Amino acid sequence: MTEYNAERIVQARHLEGMTQRELSERSHISQSKLSKLQNGFIVFKENEARAIAAALGFPIAYFTREDPILPMTAVTYRKTSKSSMGELAAVSIEYSELCATVSRLAKFLGISAGKTAWIRKMAPRKPDLSISEIDRIANQARTCMGLDPIGPIGNLTRSLERQGIVVAPMKSTGGSDDEKARLTSEGITYPQCEGMPCIGYSAGKRIGGDRQRFTKAHELGHLILHRFRRPDTSQQMEREAHLFAGALLLPAEDMLRSIQRNATLSDFLKIKSGWGASIAASISRARTLDIISVERYRSLQIQLSSRGWRKQEPVNVGEEHPLLLKQMIQAVFGVGSSIGGEQAIKSFDAASKLAIPFRYLDCWSDGLVEEGVEFGFIEDRINSVASDRVRHGAERERIPVG
Repeated sequence: MTEYNAERIVQARHLEGMTQRELSERSHISQSKLSKLQNGFIVFKENEARAIAAALGFPIAYFTREDPILPMTAVTYRKTSKSSMGELAAVSIEYSELCATVSRLAKFLGISAGKTAWIRKMAPRKPDLSISEIDRIANQARTCMGLDPIGPIGNLTRSLERQGIVVAPMKSTGGSDDEKARLTSEGITYPQCEGMPCIGYSAGKRIGGDRQRFTKAHELGHLILHRFRRPDTSQQMEREAHLFAGALLLPAEDMLRSIQRNATLSDFLKIKSGWGASIAASISRARTLDIISVERYRSLQIQLSSRGWRKQEPVNVGEEHPLLLKQMIQAVFGVGSSIGGEQAIKSFDAASKLAIPFRYLDCWSDGLVEEGVEFGFIEDRINSVASDRVRHGAERERIPVG
């Protein structure tokens, strides 16, 4: 007899941003009974599970899983004064579901975490790290990722994926293009992950490619720097990851050659167009390396504000779109047919066996195509960058998934 996990009711509500009252209205189960189910006062039976699954648009298999939810203290999502309890719960739950999904896919495909052994090998253990030590670790990471020690990183996302790190846009971190969406942090990872590491990030029209690249580099910094150590404060953790991201994207040799002590915003515009890092990040990196003085740094910051560049900088850096998770899903649930050059997915099988709604798989994969779409069969979508499917025809590189 199948047992149903009542804790998943609350988790699903958090994922969907749905109140108990709204779920009651949609499922036709009284609030009183929902409360008793959620608190374990009565047995969660199949008929109630089916009603709740239908109301939420979830596969019933979701309510049979016992996957643990990572606590916010274990992940790297930056909590701020603006972070609501609902946001934090949604982020933690969605990221945990992403990791569980990746774990299931890896098991289906027989993939181990061997590709990321270099992270464990190079991860520091000493309590304090200097700026020069973080620079050295970032340079070592470049080497392990098969990148040149200097020069721009052409596609950071692809470089991470080739090393077996899953990179996925998320709904709860601000991945929606809804103008009302709250956004207090742009990335999340779990440094103590024993399987394939996952980096979740915010995407959408409001977030430029330069910010996304820095976020992914920042989360890689957490994966490496905080695998075996945890600084006393979250502020110190963030500072270390920030320094790592700057060093990874903007090697010291490049900055010393390109930026002078009297550098102007025009000089940093060139850095942005060439290296794909924001003007603000480049200025910060120049100050970290002591290329520019404190006074020059302050002057540049004032100029950024006066020109309105803190909200929107000039020079567009294109988004990098992930492929690895999509290809893992296609390898397990793909069908022979191709639609617009994209392999179609058995959406019902994928949702049932992975125990997560197809719309989340679509979001995390940056867009999937379901079998039958050519006949008008369209699955529900999250209003995110993944909603516009089959639009990255130029990025067909295959990432080895086995």
